[in-house]
Amino acid sequence: MHSSITPLAIAPGQGGLDCFQLCAPNGASVCIYLQGAHVSSWQVPILGEQLFMSGEAQFAPGKALRGGVPVIFPQFGVFGPGGKHGFARNLPWRLNAAASSAQVAVLDLQSDDQTLAAWPFAFRAQLQVSLGEQDLQLTLTITNRDTQAFEFTSALHSYFAVADLQHTAIHGLSGLSYWDNGTAFTERYEDNQPSLEVRDALDRVYFGAVAPLELRQPHQVLAICSKGFRDAVVWNPGRLGAAALPDMADAEFNRMLCIESAVVDQPTQLAPGESWTGEQLLAVRPA
Repeated sequence: MHSSITPLAIAPGQGGLDCFQLCAPNGASVCIYLQGAHVSSWQVPILGEQLFMSGEAQFAPGKALRGGVPVIFPQFGVFGPGGKHGFARNLPWRLNAAASSAQVAVLDLQSDDQTLAAWPFAFRAQLQVSLGEQDLQLTLTITNRDTQAFEFTSALHSYFAVADLQHTAIHGLSGLSYWDNGTAFTERYEDNQPSLEVRDALDRVYFGAVAPLELRQPHQVLAICSKGFRDAVVWNPGRLGAAALPDMADAEFNRMLCIESAVVDQPTQLAPGESWTGEQLLAVRPA
């Protein structure tokens, strides 16, 4: 889709939004939009596209993109006084070209009058995207540049492409407690199944998900390792939920699964001058 874009050369992508590409020697690539520092594509030779982007995604200034990897900050979901999932995914970030290369991109977002009106704290957010031959590392760093402490929740809201949702399984969640959206947040359950098979609508937050996870399909295995993020969110809107979303085709629920590295249960607290880093490392291999 973006094959004409040369590495780190910013050019108009879908909807005229600025984007650029990283490329590895083996042909692996990622496409990143400056709006939201949004990774929209991760292509791996032989195994193909690893991220889902809806065909109905609205590529327009200020609009969140349905798919890829939205950066969630300073608020996850509706857990806070601000807008759902915060503002970082909707704002233009700046490419730090001096710190970037053909396989590494560093993007920055700093507080300004617009962010201060939504969330009254001075901050700097930085996302580093590092592309390997069969892996992708996303590192989010938040620095408190204010004179007072603040707290936030966050996530890398990764939409993974699946060939068929009915033939997927997530391994690594067994033994963890979780919350099902739609119930009281204090209501917790324990997952005692060897794997989680998502077949329709599901919206869960798993707590203390610090061990590696695997998304298994008949043709490949995607390993998901997180550092700094203490929780994992598993989400699929299901058939009815997808039909209700204006930026998602009705049948697309069967081609995606969100597994998000997140901080939800216990907000991160930063004193003035302190920084926090969360990392998501993705590695894919044939089954």
